[in-house]
Amino acid sequence: MSEANSRLAGIDARLYLVTDSAQCREAGRSVAETVREAVAGGVGIVQVRDKDIDDDAFYTLTREVIAAVDSAVADSATVETKRRVPIVLNDRVAVAQRLLAEGEEVHIHVGQSDTPVEQVRDLLGPEPLIGLSAANYAEFAAARASGVVDLVGIGPVYDTTTKTDAPDGIGPDRLGELVGEAGLPAVAIGGISTARAAELRGRGLIGICVVSAICRAEDPRAAAEELLTEFGDGRATFGDGDAEAVQ
Repeated sequence: MSEANSRLAGIDARLYLVTDSAQCREAGRSVAETVREAVAGGVGIVQVRDKDIDDDAFYTLTREVIAAVDSAVADSATVETKRRVPIVLNDRVAVAQRLLAEGEEVHIHVGQSDTPVEQVRDLLGPEPLIGLSAANYAEFAAARASGVVDLVGIGPVYDTTTKTDAPDGIGPDRLGELVGEAGLPAVAIGGISTARAAELRGRGLIGICVVSAICRAEDPRAAAEELLTEFGDGRATFGDGDAEAVQ
């Protein structure tokens, strides 16, 4: 098993939640409350994202998310299994360093204009997952050449209002082509809803990322369950061998 797949071991990557503090507030819930229900509904990876707060507030928010994930996992654990649900920080390397020093297991996702992935690996060490947003052959090639990227996020698949500077959606067919070019485990993001999730089956993805489909949902747990049903029931859990894409 490769070092990258070792870091991905035991993760059900099919449904990846990216938090949005404003959307959660508009829905009448905290981020932590949303995360707890979403993980209870099957979310397998949680990325904490908030571009509008400083590092101290982001640290506090992440601590709340860690507690929420731990609670949801504990409630769903059985004697035989305990889910591994990674908590990923969006472009907050200093906060990740602080939490790792305190003994927490956290991970990182960066964009093309954020801290370079090689520097992230040097700062965080060998254990954390590193995710990278990538959108074309050159970016995929650089990600592979770095030797430190565990998975790439590709999108936006559909037009989205979550990020005001996001380009137009690339569509499911182009997404499938890009996943084939990536050469790394890939998740899709951008405008993915319950109604659209089934269109992304068979594209070679290990999972789909959602923001508003859960953060704005009336019932985040039910929303997560519905998204998983629509995307596919085959588990994209990483184990002793290479990952298998959801079909």
